[in-house]
Amino acid sequence: MLEVSPGHPSFVGTPSSVADEWTRYVRTRAVDGFNLLPHLLPASVTDIVDTLVPALQERGVYRTAYQGTALREHLGLPSLG
Repeated sequence: MLEVSPGHPSFVGTPSSVADEWTRYVRTRAVDGFNLLPHLLPASVTDIVDTLVPALQERGVYRTAYQGTALREHLGLPSLG
């Protein structure tokens, strides 16, 4: 099964072409994130991490480092204490 959630756009192509399309979505503020539904585990996740994430980082739309050590810091939220 390749289609799990019909009605949502699918992105198929090279890491570069998918990164270009996602970059357009991010830069136009059409989205604030993506839900990934890899069709083949763990190979699809490895492909995403090794090829798509670096392509997104090169385009400046995926972080290359975290600012802190807590989830609140990663999300830019104020400290509770």
